[in-house]
Amino acid sequence: MSITSRSLATFALACCGLGLVAGCGGGASAKPEIVYKSSGSDQAGGNGSAVPVAAIDGTGTFTGTVQLTGTAPPPDVIVAKGTAKRDGEVCAATVAIVDQSLEIGESNGIANIFIFLDKAPPGAQVPAVPTGPAVFDQKGCVFIPHAMVTRTNQQVLVKSGDAIGHNTHTFPKRSRVFNQLIQANDRKGFPLIYNRAEREPFPVKCDMHSWMQAYHLAIDHPWGTTTNAKGEFKIEGVPATSLTFRVWHERAGGKGGFLERALKITVKKDETVTQDLKFALSDFGQ
Repeated sequence: MSITSRSLATFALACCGLGLVAGCGGGASAKPEIVYKSSGSDQAGGNGSAVPVAAIDGTGTFTGTVQLTGTAPPPDVIVAKGTAKRDGEVCAATVAIVDQSLEIGESNGIANIFIFLDKAPPGAQVPAVPTGPAVFDQKGCVFIPHAMVTRTNQQVLVKSGDAIGHNTHTFPKRSRVFNQLIQANDRKGFPLIYNRAEREPFPVKCDMHSWMQAYHLAIDHPWGTTTNAKGEFKIEGVPATSLTFRVWHERAGGKGGFLERALKITVKKDETVTQDLKFALSDFGQ
């Protein structure tokens, strides 16, 4: 065999081993295998291939209460009625401004507790973002509501019912920061949109009135809420599957954080699951 013939034979064997030569081994041309990895809605298998996730059949409801065990302390008065040195004709003009960081209501119910899913469960159909806006108001130099859950890319209208201006300043970790002067008696509202989902609630402040503070949570699904003045909560349309909720409060551990990171429940189609949670003052740093 000549040098040229020997070189060609060697090259052909090499190509055959790599699967690059048509008809190598008597078969058709080898084609590379393309594996699509999970983007989050599916779970990847141990070999890196995508594992199909079955759609969740139906929804249910998650309700419950959050209560304080023991005696509730009276709220601290931040600005006594009619004593504000600045903007006294508006701030605390008719009622005193009290500390809202731990609000205890009827039957020792704890208000402003956030209860939410960190992420939508695999296979769940996430409803579209509401077309109607949420409303974040200001009255008597107090934010209303004190705790609020909103969807990412849902419009929030920041309004004011006070005869003085306010500054609304948000402090998200992932989304765009909002820092805007809100004019006196603005009932039309200034639009605010959170463009990314957050892992936990974040503070909202007024740089003009230091006591004004609230908390927002932006999530990319509808399965989150806050407790009302009686410590009650209700989340409808919850995917019928095993779920892990998070429970968060601004005073948890004395500085804000999770009361429960993994509250596990199982929701069945067209049924209601109820959880009554109890926490002590020590859980809130007292």
